[in-house]
Order: sequence, then structure tokens, then C-alpha cells
Amino acid sequence: MLELRDIHKQWDHRPLLDGVSLRVEAGETVALLGASGSGKSTLLKIVAGLDAPEAGSVWFDGVDITALPPEQRGFALMFQDFALFPHLNLQDNVAFGLVEQGVRRSEARNQARIMLARFGLAGQALRKVWTLSGGEQQRVALARALITQPRALLLDEPFSALDASLREQLRTEFRERITEAGMTAILVTHDEQEARAMAQHAWGLQGGKLVSLW
Repeated sequence: MLELRDIHKQWDHRPLLDGVSLRVEAGETVALLGASGSGKSTLLKIVAGLDAPEAGSVWFDGVDITALPPEQRGFALMFQDFALFPHLNLQDNVAFGLVEQGVRRSEARNQARIMLARFGLAGQALRKVWTLSGGEQQRVALARALITQPRALLLDEPFSALDASLREQLRTEFRERITEAGMTAILVTHDEQEARAMAQHAWGLQGGKLVSLW
């Protein structure tokens, strides 16, 4: 279980996050909605360890992880720009996290090929990522995130760069994969339809505070 306790953060001398508390159970996806600049992405970065709260704490499974650096949290963060490595092929993009964890490169590549097959990309392991469509790149990004078996998946507007039909297809695919993995997930989005398609609960971030939407 992921828990945020009384998170505070200022931006430009005003409260951006004003005592935000949130609990996300194992296997649950929660959506965060709000206007641009409302603090959604900042809150996600605090969860990931990429930014620090001015007050409050982040907990996972009963352990305070506020001071832990990102690489020790065991979370995976996905951005709207996919953040794939353009100089690597699909196989090595997906295997990257395993290699960083100390898995032998040959074994990491083998696991990457298995994961790519699950996403309908079997036989394309040696392609360069820049030759892929937007939807294919997003599948590679999700495969890379899931292969390390993260404790939580943090999604920051993951489909905003894609066309409407592809967004709808990938929402369903992501929801199924996240459920399969039994992960805790937080989805930051401005799209209520997207939130309803993927999340069990949704919160709006307004004036630095969370408001329950459903």
C-alpha cells in the first residue's frame, strides 16, 4: 500500500500542495485530475522521489520512504514522451532496468524478448525505437516499466501525445496489464474519460487539496 501523509509544497510563494493525504491499495489504480499547473505532476514526482516535500511523508507498506532516493523505491515512472533510449533497440530498451539491477545481459535480453511478445512485438526485438509508431513506443515503455516488477507504477499523462482511437485501445491494454501485475498505480491525467477507463477511484487537485470525484 502506498500512502501520502500531509504533503506540503509551495511554488512561486503559494501553496501548490496544501496538506495532501492519499492512500492507494495494492492492485488499485487511482487517478489524479486537475488543471494544468495544479500540482499533479509535482505530487507524482514526490511519490517517485524526484522531488522532496517541504512537509509530510511518503510511505509504502508501512515504511517511511520519504528520504529514499528514486532508485531505491522500486517504482516505475512513465512520462507522456515515453523517455525511451533512441540509440538502443527494443530489446535493450526493455532490458535496461534489469541490467541496472545486476541481471546478466544475456538473461535480461531473454526476459525482454518474452515481455515484448506479451505486447504483440514478438520478432521486433532488434528494431530501433525511432522506427516505431507512437502506440508501439508506448507499449515498449510499459514493457520496460513492468519487466522490473516495480512495487508501484506512476503514469504522468501517458497517452496525451496519441490520437483518440489509439488512446482508447491502450487504456484498456494498460488496465489489463496493471491488473495482471497486481500493482499499485497512480495515473495523472486531465482527461476524465481516461481516468474512468483505467482507475477505480479518482481525486481532483484543486487549490492544493484533494477532492474525491468517485
